[in-house]
Parts: sequence; structure tokens; C-alpha cells
Amino acid sequence: MNKLVVAMYIRLSDEDKDLSKSTIKTESDSIGNQRNLLTSFISNHSELADGKTLEFCDDGYSGTNFERPSVQKLLAQVKRREIDCIVVKDFSRFGRNYLELGDYLEQVFPFLGVRFISVNDGYDSAKNHGITAGIDVGFRNLIYDMYSKDLSQKVKTAKTVKMKKGEYIGSFAPYGYLKSKEKKNVIVVDDEAALIVKRIFKLASEGNNTSAIAKILNSENIPSPGAYFKEKNTNKKWSKTKSTLVWQTMAILKILKDETYTGKTLNHKRETPDVNSRQTVAVPREQWIVVPNTHQAIVSEELFEKAQGAIRKIDKRKSYTLDTERVLYGQMKCGFCNKNLQRFPRKTPYYKCSRYLYDDQCLCYRGKINEAEVLEVLLVSIHQQAALANKVEKLVSKAATKSEKEIATILQEIRKAQQAIERFNALKVEEYEKYLDGKVSKDNYLKAKEKLSLEMEKATKQVSKMEAEYEIQNLKKKDSDNQFVDHFKGKQRIKELSRELVAELVDSIYVFDENRIEIVWKYAEDYEKVVEML
Repeated sequence: MNKLVVAMYIRLSDEDKDLSKSTIKTESDSIGNQRNLLTSFISNHSELADGKTLEFCDDGYSGTNFERPSVQKLLAQVKRREIDCIVVKDFSRFGRNYLELGDYLEQVFPFLGVRFISVNDGYDSAKNHGITAGIDVGFRNLIYDMYSKDLSQKVKTAKTVKMKKGEYIGSFAPYGYLKSKEKKNVIVVDDEAALIVKRIFKLASEGNNTSAIAKILNSENIPSPGAYFKEKNTNKKWSKTKSTLVWQTMAILKILKDETYTGKTLNHKRETPDVNSRQTVAVPREQWIVVPNTHQAIVSEELFEKAQGAIRKIDKRKSYTLDTERVLYGQMKCGFCNKNLQRFPRKTPYYKCSRYLYDDQCLCYRGKINEAEVLEVLLVSIHQQAALANKVEKLVSKAATKSEKEIATILQEIRKAQQAIERFNALKVEEYEKYLDGKVSKDNYLKAKEKLSLEMEKATKQVSKMEAEYEIQNLKKKDSDNQFVDHFKGKQRIKELSRELVAELVDSIYVFDENRIEIVWKYAEDYEKVVEML
């Protein structure tokens, strides 16, 4: 029979890590200690210990919202009815936004039949017998929310103090600098990269634009900032960076605009508007925290100002408002370098890869790809995928119906076999009573007992076999859920593409030349299942 599926959810935020260095924070919130607490709790409760345990862990994520990878994965499985019980250390581990947490505790989990246990809070939804979490839980969640906001403000205040002192609090030093090993929050000159930075400023001051500078550096095979950091750093973040990275105009522009190279530390350029948000917004230039003479300058103020001439020429060019609502926004990519294609919003809009402007060695297609033609091909392709999804849905529907009938038949046979076992057991008792009363001889009793025992053993094996078959049919039924089919079915009648529809169905569109584009659909794994099914 199906085992209970128990989900352990563990979370540790960056703030927890920071505060764990002080005497205020206890060790109880660490990942290891949360895991040990929850594992011990589950093993000491037989109804949970006999089930299947899954672990979901978010390390370094705030609890002020639910935009966390593991909690999203957990909630997705909850919605698919694949989780029966969730166990957490306390409410704040699952979420500190008391309104959103309350919705899950009071409405979502009860509706989906999911048991929720908060160990340290002594809360178990199964023991409430349908009663809501109560005012005490509501107040506790409100306190967690208030604590989170207070903690966020304290961290923000501490960072602001460091900013005003001119300390460098970035995760990585800018290209041309290194984080000091002797002194915390200080950057020092990286002599090798600093030579390239000086050259970039000199080339710009001589009138070269960013494309020309990038082209010069690439022609001399000088490693770009990404390739350079990968070479100098062995951590995972940079080890996954592609070795073919080249200098691009935006990298040059970023360096030319950065006043850090004049010896200034610039902080508070972006901020989080709300504690519940993971997004940051740009801060006006007049609100930046700028402290001069905090580290050795790579370029002089005079050279920096001369180089700004190249930037001003770029700023004078006609700029277009970024239209995030356009149908193919973010989906068009070069089939050779995998970079996003640049869209030219002319009377007849088109896309083009601009890498050849600064990389003579690139193999990228240098022609234009008409947007209208791509949309036409995409619409036809979606119709084809929809036809495929509709066909599979019919097959799955038949298979699901068959599976339901097979499961019902198996359950009926299991009940019959169990009734037979009970009947054989009763007959054994009856034969024994006859023997005690002297109605049958010992030999006849033993023969009857052996015969009934064999029948019972046969029926027991039959029950075990049918229970295994029941499990197999249940798995088949679960596998009938297919995200590709769910999203593409019924789309064969659409006549016009929208941004929302393309974002729902398409991962990327790779352009190799005017006669060859490749569409990468979302839900690739489920698409492969569909192909195998057909």
C-alpha cells in the first residue's frame, strides 16, 4: 500500500549566518542541527517513521517571502498531492510573512489534506481536528514577521556604517583589483589586470569607442574579465564560466564608467525597497555613498574625465525604451555564441547578433532575421506541438481509465483473498475444537490442519502479489501527469501569439542563419516522455 510521504523543510538565511558569529545567535538554527531535530522527531513518531521522508533545504535564503527554490519545489509537489505531511523546526523556518504563512496554514494545506507540524512551536494540524491554527499561532507568526523586519533594519544599519567609512562590502572586487588578504573590506591593485584597465582608459581618451576597444583587446587574445576571473579563481562560480568569453562593448563601458578606478569607494548604488522583496532598485546618483581616497587609484581623475568623451558619444545616440512586453522578449539567441540577439525596432523589426563588431574570429551569422517570419514559424510549430499534446492526452485518458478499472479489480481481489484467509483460519480453529471434543482423530486433524495451512499460504502469497501490482498501477496513474501536455493541449486554435503565451511554452529560439532556427520548448523531460509514448 502507499506509504505516507513526509517532507522535512530546512532553511538558513544569510542573516542567520552573520548573526551566528555573535553570542546572540544559538547553534540550533544551523542546517545540521535543524536536520537532526527533524529526523529525531520523525523517528520518534511511528506514523511518520514508517513513511517515506524527503528533505527540502534552502541555504542562504530569507524567510520574508516564498521565492525560494526548495520551498517552491515543495509547494509544487504539495499541489500535485505528492506530499502528505510537512515538518519544520518552527514557523519562522517555513516563512516569516505572517499573512502568507497564515494562508497556507489556514486554507491551502487543509484543503489539500496536508498535515503541518512545527516542532518547537508544539503545533500539529492533525491534532486540531479541523480547528484553525488559532490566535496564538497568528500572534507568533506576526512576531516572527516583525522580528524579521527588525533584523533586516539592523543589518542594513550596520552595512550603512561600513559604507560611510568607505569600506568595500561587495562580494567580488572590480576587474583590476583584488580583495585584501590582510585587511577586511579593503581592495588592493591587481597589477596584471590594472595594466589592461589603464589601456582601456587610454584608448577611450584617444577617441576610440567601446566596440573598437573590444575589437583591439580580442584581436590580441587578452582575457576578458570573465575569462580572467575563471583563470584566477577555482571556486564553483567561476569554474562553470565558458572559456570562450570575449571582450564585449558593455564590459568596456562598465569599466569606463566606474569611478572606483580613481580611488573612490562607491556604495548604496542599489537598494531593496522592502524586506519582503528580493528585487533591488537603482538609487539616484545624488544618494550614493561616495568616499574618496580609500584605496590606490589605477587611473587619474584627468584621464578618467578624458575617457568619458567616448561614453558621451554613445549616450548621444538614439536610445529605445526597453519593451519587455514584446512577444519574443529574451527568447531570441545566437545559435553560435548563445548570446541574446539585439532587436532593431525598425518599420520591419529584425534581430541580429552584434558579436562580430568586436570579435573578428566569431562564427556568428551576420545577417538579419525578420521578426515577423520568426513569429510565423513559431505559430505553426506551436500548432504542431498542440496536435501532439492533444493526441497524447487522449491516449493518457484511456490509459488512466484502464488503470482505474484495474486498480478497482485488484482491490476487489485483495479483499476476496483476505476474506479467504480469515475463513481458512476459522476452519483451522473449528477443526481444533473438533479434535478437543473427540469428534475427529489426531491424524485426521493434522491432515486437515496441513491442508488449510497450505491454502492460507497460497492466499497470503496471492495478496502480496496483488498488493505489488496495486503499487505498480498507482505509479502508472501518477506518471500520466505530463506538464508538456497540460500546457500545449488546446493551443492548436490560437491565431495570434502573445508575450504570456510564448513565455509559457518557449525556453529559447536559436538562430543559425536565415534558413535555420531551432526552438527549444519548455518541459523538455515531459516532452521526451510524450515522444516515447507515441
